[in-house]
Amino acid sequence: MRGFVVILLYLAAVAASAHAARRGSGRVALREPALYLAAAAWLAHALWLADTLRPLSEAAIDLADSASLMGLVIGAGGVVALVSRRFRAVAAVVLGIAALLAAGTGSMPQARETAEVGWPVAVHILLALGSAGMFAIAAVLVILLALQNGQLRSKRPANWLTSLPPVESLEGALFTVIGTGMAALTLAILAGLLFVTDLFAQHLAHKAILALAAWLIFAVLLIGRWRFGWRGRKATVYTLAGFVVLALAYFGSKFVLEVLLGRHWG
Repeated sequence: MRGFVVILLYLAAVAASAHAARRGSGRVALREPALYLAAAAWLAHALWLADTLRPLSEAAIDLADSASLMGLVIGAGGVVALVSRRFRAVAAVVLGIAALLAAGTGSMPQARETAEVGWPVAVHILLALGSAGMFAIAAVLVILLALQNGQLRSKRPANWLTSLPPVESLEGALFTVIGTGMAALTLAILAGLLFVTDLFAQHLAHKAILALAAWLIFAVLLIGRWRFGWRGRKATVYTLAGFVVLALAYFGSKFVLEVLLGRHWG
C-alpha cells in the first residue's frame, strides 16, 4: 500500500509539473501544486525506503533498493527543479524517472553487502549512489539539450520546445549537476579506500576500475569545458559515456555478482 501511495504521488507530481510547464505558468514555486506533490512524493519515498532497508550499520542493500536510493536522489533533483519556473518540464521528466526507480523498492531479497561494516562503508554507499543519481540527472539534461538543439535547427520546431529552458540555462544546470556529482564521486572513491583491503577477495576490482574510468571521463569533460568551452556534441558524448560506465560500475557489476553468480561485495 505504501508503495502505491509513493508512485501515485510521483505520477501526480509529474502531471502537475507537465501541466505547469505546458501552460507557461509564471507563478512562484510556493503557489504551484506540483512542488507540494513532488515534496510529498519524495518524503513518502524516503520513509518507505528507510523502512525497507536494514540499518546502515549492516549495509544490506540489494540491487532494486540501490536503484530506489538512486531514485531518491533523482527525485530530490526534481523537487529542486520545480523551484525555477523555466525548469518545470525538466522536473516532470526527472520525477517520472524517480517514480520508475522507486517502484522496485523491497522487490528483491536483501543481500548482505559486507559481513562487518563501519561508517566508511555507509558513507561510501550513500555517496556512490548519490553521485550516480546526480549523473543520471545530467544524462537527462544532456539528452534534452541534444533534442532542443536538433529542434532549433529544424525548419518547423515542435511545440514542446517552448516549455524547456533556454539552451544557456540548460547548459549551466548541466555542468552544475556534473560538478556536484563529480564531488560526490570523488568522496565516494576516497571513502571506499578506507575499507577496501583486497579488491579481488572483496569482489570489488571491476567496480573500482569502472568507477575510476567514469571519474576520468567526467574530469576530462569538466577540464574541456573550463579550458576549451566544450558544449554540444562533446558534452553529450562525454556525459552519456561517463554515466553508462558509472552505471556499469555499480549496477552492472552488482547484477553480475549477486544475480548471476550468487556472490556479494565485501
